[in-house]
Amino acid sequence: MKYHAFLLNLFNTAVAACKPSACMAEQLNKLDTSNGICVVGAGKAAAEMAAETYRVLGDKCYGAVVTRYGYESAGDTGKIEVLTANHPTPDNNSLVAGKVLLDLVRETPATTPILFLISGGGSSLMCLPVDDVPFADKQQLNQFLLRSGASIDEINTVRKQLSLVKGGRLAQAAKSKHVTLMISDVVGDNAGDIASGPTISDPSTKAQAAAILQKYHWTPVGSIANYLAKPEVAPKHSAPSEYHIVANAQHAIDAAIAVAQQEGWKTKVLGYDIQGEAREVAKAHAQQALACRANGERVMLFSGGELTVTVGKEYGDGGPNQEYLMALALELNGVEGISAMACDTDGVDGSKDVAGAYIDSSTLHRAVAAGVSATELLASHNSHEFFGAIDDLVITGPTNTNVNDFRAIIIE
Repeated sequence: MKYHAFLLNLFNTAVAACKPSACMAEQLNKLDTSNGICVVGAGKAAAEMAAETYRVLGDKCYGAVVTRYGYESAGDTGKIEVLTANHPTPDNNSLVAGKVLLDLVRETPATTPILFLISGGGSSLMCLPVDDVPFADKQQLNQFLLRSGASIDEINTVRKQLSLVKGGRLAQAAKSKHVTLMISDVVGDNAGDIASGPTISDPSTKAQAAAILQKYHWTPVGSIANYLAKPEVAPKHSAPSEYHIVANAQHAIDAAIAVAQQEGWKTKVLGYDIQGEAREVAKAHAQQALACRANGERVMLFSGGELTVTVGKEYGDGGPNQEYLMALALELNGVEGISAMACDTDGVDGSKDVAGAYIDSSTLHRAVAAGVSATELLASHNSHEFFGAIDDLVITGPTNTNVNDFRAIIIE
């Protein structure tokens, strides 16, 4: 457990750099609020973004945002109402939020600009399916997509085609000028993928969405299949708009790297935007770490991005960061001098409210003593049970921001 506290400090540093209070003021101070400004937002950071907006703009702003249960801001949001809903699967409050926010945009007069506050998680928190698709069918489809192994851009393509608010449709309802501030949780920072891009025009098609569902062997549901088979509709044009990404994974990781370098560590970035199956990425990173150790390097390896876990019919609790670390521990096989931490910057990795976990050379030995098998639990995607048994889960609670994964490997 030698480096647990140090790695946790680096993770907290990365998260703090992407808090709305640390990254929004510059853009907020550029806004014209002479006629007031309507604030509309969705995402895990939405309440904190609303609080920072109110701190800077005061009573000139009003509106509503939706965030995840438990992610309400500790700060005052003034006349900006904070709604809550479920994540990662939408619930009835997600549907309510979608209606409230769309109505708010529609009712904003042409003389009052709109400020959209968008962050990761907004796809589930603000859900309003097209009229032809029942909400229950959309919920079931969302659960299928999350388990399918589909990439986030593929998932978002499907979501957008079945939504009245995603894929730029929320902004299309506006009569006035609007600006979007985004905290990015997607690899590559494609604005159209952050919360499924409710204010970003979408070039995807129904045919593309249908092809994605077929690729991942979706069992067709009548309402969705019938809607996707309908002719394409030309997209509407919204009022003039602009967007700014105020924080992302690179921003977070670079903040942690600065602290590590101040502590005398040599650092390498394996990638800010790594994607792939968690256990396969772990194997590659293990080989790089072992190579550094063999060369006598004292170095820290950093990476970000978004990993995936493809599960079958039977699976346990956990998330991509925990699965990555369990696979990493197996590949390293207890070699001395290597420690690692992997966490999701929103404080939730997968199906449980834990940010991630920690490993070192003692991990597998302690697992044996605790009566758990890393190999068996990895096969059943039950990483949460594994790290719970050896008390190496990282639990932060809601961080009120979200720029995806933070991974750091120490090689002594």
